[in-house]
This record gives sequence, structure tokens and C-alpha cells, in this order.
Amino acid sequence: MYLKSEGISILNRRLAAIALFACLTIGGQPVEFVRKNCVRCHSDAARAGGLSLASVALPGVVWDKVLDKISTGRMPPLGAPRPEAGEVAAAVKSIEQMPGRQRVADPGRVTSRRLNRAEYNNTVRDLLGMDLRPADGFPLDDAGYGFDTVGDVQSVSPLLMEKYIAAARRLSQVAVFGESTPSKPTKLIRFLSKKSQDDPTPNALPFSLRGAIYGTFRFPVAGEYELRMRVGNYRPRTKPGPRKAELMRKRGLNEAEKAELAEMNRKEYPPVKMILTMDGAPVLTEIVEGNIDYQYAHDESIGRVSVEAGEHTFRASFPEFAGMADPLENMNTDGRRKLFIDYVDIVGPFVPKPRKNTRIFVCQEETAPCAERILSTLARRAYRRPVTSGELTALTGLAAMVRREGDSFAESIRVGVQAVLLSPHFLFRAEPVARAATPISDHDLASRLSYFLWSTMPDDELANAADAGRLREPGVLAAQVQRMLNDTKSDAMIENFAGQWLGLRLMDKRKPDPAKFPRVDDELLEAMRQETILFTRAMLREDRSILEFLNGGFSYVNGPLARHYGIKAVSGESFERVSLPTAQRGGVMTQGSVLTLSSYATRTSPVLRGRWVLENLLGTPPPPPPPDVPALPEGVTATAASLRTRLEQHRANANCAVCHDQMDPIGFGLENYDAAGEWRDKDGAFPVDASGVFPGGAAFAGPEGLRKAMAAQSGLFVRNLTEKMFTYALGRGLERSDRAAVEAIVSRLEANGFRFSALIDGIVNSPPFQMRGRNAD
Repeated sequence: MYLKSEGISILNRRLAAIALFACLTIGGQPVEFVRKNCVRCHSDAARAGGLSLASVALPGVVWDKVLDKISTGRMPPLGAPRPEAGEVAAAVKSIEQMPGRQRVADPGRVTSRRLNRAEYNNTVRDLLGMDLRPADGFPLDDAGYGFDTVGDVQSVSPLLMEKYIAAARRLSQVAVFGESTPSKPTKLIRFLSKKSQDDPTPNALPFSLRGAIYGTFRFPVAGEYELRMRVGNYRPRTKPGPRKAELMRKRGLNEAEKAELAEMNRKEYPPVKMILTMDGAPVLTEIVEGNIDYQYAHDESIGRVSVEAGEHTFRASFPEFAGMADPLENMNTDGRRKLFIDYVDIVGPFVPKPRKNTRIFVCQEETAPCAERILSTLARRAYRRPVTSGELTALTGLAAMVRREGDSFAESIRVGVQAVLLSPHFLFRAEPVARAATPISDHDLASRLSYFLWSTMPDDELANAADAGRLREPGVLAAQVQRMLNDTKSDAMIENFAGQWLGLRLMDKRKPDPAKFPRVDDELLEAMRQETILFTRAMLREDRSILEFLNGGFSYVNGPLARHYGIKAVSGESFERVSLPTAQRGGVMTQGSVLTLSSYATRTSPVLRGRWVLENLLGTPPPPPPPDVPALPEGVTATAASLRTRLEQHRANANCAVCHDQMDPIGFGLENYDAAGEWRDKDGAFPVDASGVFPGGAAFAGPEGLRKAMAAQSGLFVRNLTEKMFTYALGRGLERSDRAAVEAIVSRLEANGFRFSALIDGIVNSPPFQMRGRNAD
């Protein structure tokens, strides 16, 4: 993907022109080669990508892309007739030897980048020691080449500037003076959960069929707090109450009452344990009685916790429900849950324990020298480099002016903190202009490394190594990388890189239709997301082969997700590592998160799933469909014919077949999973046919066969993952000059068993990561 333009239409036109150039270059008889290999897709009639290649001159601007596509096997596309390897090698050599086509030893340039939302939150957390997360309220970040770390697409709108100013004011206030607390314990918040999957109540916590409520809360100061909660108990009694029984006797039963009475007489409800936890530690345990008088709720239950200031997670639930074979067992016929946590109130603080912020106040005297030390220490960490004398003079002068105007020493420090947080040196990661390709400074290298692996500023150990100029000494950089990967801060790379590469950030926006999938609730969807995050974390922390993203035989499930997958060994709320039945599951392609993301709300889509695999795993996305070809309706159901049959009819259109011949067979291999990722043997009334022919000619049957066919294309996957992580780390799209670095990283992976660490080390040690090109900003 060595192309600076991000325009899709431009890309498609260039790809089409590339096809012609590749044909003309590698064919002994160009006209016959084009007619045989290219015109089927790019004729005057088909016009794939909006371009006919029947008679068009090749513009020179696409030569770089030609070289990339044919040398990496991405051209011609999967499934199309392919030239012999010798012909491709000769073409690559001839292109590289053309005048002006020789590789340029240029590590590339990076546009000054502002901190994105995740980086801003993490950086102020580590800088000030507070987890306020102000960037959650910032405008969404733009993304380029699939990632929000790319500087070329970033901007600073007037709205964002207003948010920066407000955030700096609040952050500086809390950092210096602490949070304001009530004079007596006060109810700080009431958490309510959704009453149904499509409950529109604003700010309600996720819906749980099993009656749980869970979320996060930022405690303003250290101290003791109470968590007060109430259990809603709508389990039917074993018999009607006296007044209702008399009413029923006099007027008879309506249909709803008949159903209710049938439910009452059918089942005795045993007592159930309810547990409230904070950060996973038990706070309160109670027993909820079985068939009691039909009522709205129990009395409030109260648990007290002692916490530090900051964000903490809580969960109130009925743990044994996690092993429930069917979560609809907890639903009444009127649509209400039988047992659930109605709300959680947080009250406090009781006995607050405010603490002075030692991240800010590195000295305690209220003197000018102490103010200078405080502000110089803060600015050095915020700017991620030593502070110049001019910068320090400006900050100390500002603080002195505040004191001269009659404000306190603390207020002068607050104003200094606010100024630092609004400085471009904090908000942007800008590197000095270079007039020739040159190594970046140790401080810039430390910053690149920390934002790549941690999405935050360098810590003291990394910053000290940069101060000493030791990062490039033998073994020092490698030791720092290993230390940082072992730190829990590296979870940020998993969340932010995998969240964008695999699309996990979209889970909240793409949910199965609750009418068609009533057993799929918010809690199960979050478990799917957690499965993929935990799997990726294991890949990184255990330094596993990146090829296991395609066929890994293990994963992580809790009770609800295990039931969804048909795995019987796990029944609790906690996630456990499990070995997977290879015929059904393996790798990210068969995880519920990916299967849900690549489906419609009401049905599966072999097209979406096939495209997802081609684009996200193999790096060979098909062009968009022609504008005049209608899509298969999303809500169509399998009543007259299977989805496969209907898609085959759809592909009868020659314009559709060009791309669908690549996408659909891959999607067919995943048709044993419904739109929520649950295994099935039938599509409506029709048996699922999960066989196909992988683009390129390999026949397969079912998900296991598809994974084996994918393994034969592991070279494409390795290069694609390398390019995506390289783009994420560099903060820019890849260019022609990066080809040598990508090839070196791929070779390093091959020589080291495709271990994850070889990918990280290859990127960190590459010239584009450690150097800055001559074409500076």
C-alpha cells in the first residue's frame, strides 16, 4: 500500500491502469496478454473499478504501485489466471532497472501528529496521575490507512480547540487543588441498566439477559464509599396471593393470567446467590430467596469499599446464571426479566483521604525556585524532551505574574500546568525539520517507541535512557522494548491496534437484531470483544506465531460465550483459556466478534465476510461494486432458496462476478456461523453448504478447510499484518521507499518462526522508525 493518496476512486483507477501495465510488461505479446488476462474485468462493458483497459495508455504515476502489486503476488487478483513466476521476476527486474525507478534510500517523513483521543487520555493520566479521561468528550478522530495515528488526516477544529481549553482548565484544577468533595456523604450517581436490548434510555448500562449490571466509575478522592443496590425479583409465585386469587375466582382468568398461573405451577425457584464486586474483588454477597410474594424488588443491599481516587470497575450479578443453558429462562412471558439488579447507587465519600499530587509538587516550598523546579519537571515530561531556557522562562514568568497579581502560590502553579497542557509541544508530536535523511534524536525515538507500544508518553526509565543518549547502545533498545511489552501498558497497543485492524471499535454499532437473535445481549457481545482482545494479548505476551491469527487452536470464553459456542467445559463469569474443536473454531476468523461485525443485523453475508477476510487478513481488497448493480436486500430470509443459491443468482451478472468470485467462496466457508457467530447446520430450512474454491484454485469444505486454504496464502497475511502494524507505528501511509524495510521485516519473521516479537523488533529497528527523511515538513 505504498500510495500517498487516500481517495478510493483514484486508487481504483490506478489499480486498473496497473493491471494494463503489468500485462504489457510481462507478456511477450502484450495485446494477446491483455485480451486474455485483463479485458474480462476491464472491458468497455465490465469497466471494473470504473475503467476500461481495452485501449488506454498507461500513466507513469502508477509504476510504483505496479512494482508493489506484482512483486508481492497481489496482482493479478486472487482467482485470476496468473503469469509464471519467471515472468513476474523478469517484470520486477525490468521495472526496477528503468531510469528513475531505482530504490531510494529514504526513510520517509512523518507529518507532525497531534495526540489522538486514546493517547491524550493516557498521556494526561501518566503526566498528572489522574484518570479523568477528558478526551472521551472530544470529537472523533479521523483515520487514514485504517488508523487514527496517521498525521496526514488529522486536524484541529475550533470545537476541538474549545475542548482542549476546557480540558486544560479542569485538569490543572484537579491536579493542583484536587477534586471538590461534598461536606457530607452524598449520592454521587445512580447506575441503571437497560430493561431490554433496544431500551433507548440515555446512559443506561448494557443489557444483560442474566440480570447483571456492570460498569465503571471514577471515584473523585481516595476514601470509603457505599455501593447501594436493589434486586428486582419478578419470579412468579407458586400460587396467587389471596386478593388476586379471589379476583380470579370471581371473573375467571384471562390469557395472560393463564400463562402466569401455568408458570407458577410449573416451577419452584431456588434461592440464588448475588455477588457485588469492585475490580474483581467481592464487596457483598447475599442470598435472594426463591418463590416469595410477587413484588418489584428487595430492600437495598449495601456494601462498603475503600478505594483510591480514579476509575474502578464494578459488577453485580448472579454468578450461577453464567452457566444457564438458555438465558431466556430468566425471562417472563411479559418480557420482563425474572431476576435482575435494578440499580446501583454510589454514595460517599465516607472518611475522605485527599492526597497532595506528588506528580506535580516535586517540592513543597512556596518559593520561586520551587515553582521553577515544579514547572521544569512537568514541562520536561509533557514535552517528552528537555525544556529550553526560553520555554522555562516563559512558564516561570507566567507563574510569577499570577503571584504578583495577588493569587496564591498554588494558583500560579495551576496556571502553569494549564499553559503546559495547551502548548503545541504537548498536544503535538513534532520532530525537528531535517534537510537530509538522518537518525532522529533519542528523545524522539523514545517518544515513537512509547506511543507505538503504550499509546502514551515515555516513562521515567525510558526518558532517562534518552537523556543519557543510550537508546542506541547495543542491547539497550531491545531491553526497553521487552520491558515495555511485559508492562500492562502494552494493553493499549492491543486495544488500539487490534481494535482498528479487526474492527472491534465498531462492535457497539453493529449488533444483531434482538427480534431475530433474542439470546444475544450486550453482555454476550462484550464477551465476544473480550475474547478477541484476550486472544491477541496472549499472542503478544506469549510471543506466539502471528500465523495463529489464522488458525490458532485456543481462545478465551466465559460461561455465556461458552454456551453460545457449544463449549460445555466453562460455566462461570470469568474468562478461561480453552482448546477449541478444530472442526468448528480456530483463529480470529471464527471468533464471534469478527463473525458479527461481518454480518448484517438480520442475516449472514458471505459477501461481507469474504471482503473482510480479503481486506483485513490478506490485504487484497476487491474494488467497490459498480453503481448500477443492486445489492441483495439485507432483510431477505431463506424461504424459497438458500442464501448461497440467491447469491449465485446474483453473480450471474458478469459485472458482479468479477469481484464476487473472489469474495463469495470465502464467505461460503463461514456459513456454518449465523449472524451472531453461533454454529448452525441449516440456513432457514436449507442445509448449509460451506464448501467452495478458494481464489487461486484450492477447494475446501467448511471452516476447517477454509483455514487450511488460508494457510496456503500465509505470505499475503504476513505481509499485510506487517504493513498494517508498520503504518500504525509510523503514523503515515507506506511509500515506495519503505518496500525494502517491509521486505526486511518479513524476512526477519520467516527466520524467527513468525514470532510476534520479530514483527515488533523488525519495526522498531527499521530505518523508517529510527530515521527521518529529507522531505521534512
